Amino acid sequence: MKNFKLLSLILLVLPIFFSSCSKDDGPSDDPVERKVQYKIIGSAGVNITTIVYYDGDTPVSKTGSFGSEWTSEVGVSTKTPMASANGTGPDDGSTLKAQIIIDGKVVKESAPSTGKILQTNVSYF
Repeated sequence: MKNFKLLSLILLVLPIFFSSCSKDDGPSDDPVERKVQYKIIGSAGVNITTIVYYDGDTPVSKTGSFGSEWTSEVGVSTKTPMASANGTGPDDGSTLKAQIIIDGKVVKESAPSTGKILQTNVSYF
């Protein structure tokens, strides 16, 4: 019984010992601004009507008639890169999707929204 208690104690303490010895790789205090490109892509005939995204650390909301494709390049430092959009399509086969592009590469893409009323959003993390 004494050996069982000792073994149990060792098994409980061992994971704590190893986890406390790891290097702290948390985020640094200095925010780094990343150049981020947001792209909203609709199929033929789609009209994007509302767009919301982060520019710097400020949320930006735009309404209007943006056609079937919209692109913006911004700098983002402390906020998670994200974009969302609404639009209308001419038929049930219409699609709308959003992309986040960093260093010329698509790092995140939303699943396409389909139908006459379209809504999409994407977040990098």
